[in-house]
Amino acid sequence: MRSAVVMAMMMMSTKSSVATAFHPMAIHGGRSSLPLRALPLPLPPRSSMPRLLSMRGGDGGEKYVPEIKLYYGNMPFWRAEAVRMALFIGGIEFEDVRDAWSNEERRDEVAAKKTFGALPVMDVDGRVLSQTQAMVTWAGKLTGLYPSDDPWEAAKVDEAINGCTDCTGTLGATMRMPDDEKVAARAALIEEGGRLAMHLGGLEKLAKENAAATSTGAIAGDDLTVADLCVWRLVGWLNGGGLDGLPASWINVDSYPALSKLVKMVDAHPKVIEWKGLEINQPFYK
Repeated sequence: MRSAVVMAMMMMSTKSSVATAFHPMAIHGGRSSLPLRALPLPLPPRSSMPRLLSMRGGDGGEKYVPEIKLYYGNMPFWRAEAVRMALFIGGIEFEDVRDAWSNEERRDEVAAKKTFGALPVMDVDGRVLSQTQAMVTWAGKLTGLYPSDDPWEAAKVDEAINGCTDCTGTLGATMRMPDDEKVAARAALIEEGGRLAMHLGGLEKLAKENAAATSTGAIAGDDLTVADLCVWRLVGWLNGGGLDGLPASWINVDSYPALSKLVKMVDAHPKVIEWKGLEINQPFYK
């Protein structure tokens, strides 16, 4: 069944063996859209000092950033995809390890990094960071995709990300049900008053509340944040037609207009378009 495939994508190994290094200079054919200032030479060895890259927007706010590996499977599930995209949008080089389940040679390496027994996880200069909330917030702070000067706005970003986690937990509870029970249970979840509808209604409310202050479609503040990336990819997963009992495109402009506007905003972002166009991602974003 399709739901079994989805469960396998979330919880089991993928047969592909993928580890891709994303580097802003390589991606743009030798030119970065995030300009680098002249670096003082000579620099210490790479192993002893993180790289110096400009932050998002090219505003001269250079910071040292570490060597990053992100471990997950070869799929665009929001828990990992939002972290990947935040780093990519911010022009931060990272190694995208997409065979963390399937590559037997990585078994011991990955097992040692699973703090809570699950993926995704990040290796940051040899230190491990897990839990999507922590990873995507850290990536957002690194790249300017997380509010830095407004504690309330930052809290609203966190609120939206936690709402995505609620949606995943509620749907995840149906994954091991027999197929006939699963379809009925999921249909009930998205009916008026259903638990998944309630969670999505909360995200819709956040987006509507923010729309009173901005017309961009963002869920917090005026600009794209990691919360928008999380919600965008969550909606893509729920709306894709691959989950038995959930109709394709049931989250739409009629049922969830504010979330639909958010999805449209993220889809139109130049770096999101670029990300979806990368060869490794094309199978997921046709």
